[in-house]
Amino acid sequence: MPNVIALVPLGAEDREGFGALAPVRGVALLTHVVRGIVSADCVDHVVVAGPPPCHGGYADALAAVGDPRVVLVSGAGDRIESARLALRAAKPATQDVVLVHDATRPFTPAESIRGVVDAVRAGAPVAVPVEPVTDTVKVVGADGVITRTTDRESLRRAQSPRGFAADFLSRTDLAKALGFVGVSVRTVSGHPNGIRVSTAFERTVAEALLEGRE
Repeated sequence: MPNVIALVPLGAEDREGFGALAPVRGVALLTHVVRGIVSADCVDHVVVAGPPPCHGGYADALAAVGDPRVVLVSGAGDRIESARLALRAAKPATQDVVLVHDATRPFTPAESIRGVVDAVRAGAPVAVPVEPVTDTVKVVGADGVITRTTDRESLRRAQSPRGFAADFLSRTDLAKALGFVGVSVRTVSGHPNGIRVSTAFERTVAEALLEGRE
């Protein structure tokens, strides 16, 4: 069976108390993220890459996971470049599945991760979990006036992880792949728990989510 390799790219915003190192109930988001990845029971290796000046904080967060499948490598101040460096360190075989997981989406359910892996193994070059858009979306002109209402029936919010066939990544610019430029992307069912956690309000919501689980 081909390997599944998860990349968690970090950037300059992921520093002590911020980004992936912001605490939720006293535990860094990065710890929650990686725990969720390894608990999905479908990932063989996890490569975390971030700027070396913050490696102490990253190492502490990963030590709390305590899983030998997880390694920390040198990244860059930009998450896209960190993703490239993580991919280079991972050295996936052409038949492997590569996941790129957003470090500020700490509570993605295991079924979303497995759904992405299954879609890529079934032949999709790229797959991502999505959730329906429930808000009414307005298009606004440069003058601040609403010009039209977008039909939300066909709108979806992309979540994480983004899954790729390794042979596709070997032939594609990673930044374009992560932006879904010029590629057909298979969608799988997302989950409300796959929310992004980056603001103080979102961390409060995450705190409540964890309290509800307990």
